[in-house]
Amino acid sequence: MIARPGEWYDEQTGLPGRSFWDVVLAAESSRCSRWSRSGTVLLVAIAGLEDVIAQWGTEMLDRPMEDLARILRAGCRASDYVTRLDSNQFGVLLTETDEIAAINVVERLRAKADRDVGARLSQGRVCFGWASPKGKTTLLASISAAEALLEQEAAEAG
Repeated sequence: MIARPGEWYDEQTGLPGRSFWDVVLAAESSRCSRWSRSGTVLLVAIAGLEDVIAQWGTEMLDRPMEDLARILRAGCRASDYVTRLDSNQFGVLLTETDEIAAINVVERLRAKADRDVGARLSQGRVCFGWASPKGKTTLLASISAAEALLEQEAAEAG
């Protein structure tokens, strides 16, 4: 399997890791709740990764993961947070962005990822899941909805 990123920093992509994500997400969730601000959680992964690994080995995935990290970083604002959560998952916190505006971000990222990352993979597809707080829910609580959307998109892709 692909090497997991470090908890605070991923050397392969140059992105912060899971521990950074947890801290920033908790702080941003509190800020959004307290001041009634918008925010969206975006999760990104490559579906069908097991098939790619079975056919080509893990070395084949180094470049697509680096390309995906670059696309996410370049496609987000400086005020957004882009992190590598796991060997095949990225997390993006879109600050001051409601779910409607997030869809526009996702579609721009998807087009670039399909063109650049998809060209490197014989199998597999970059999938997205996103969610914003609804009603009294928090940004932290939105993660489960983003995960469900990501899983649904991955199931449809594979």
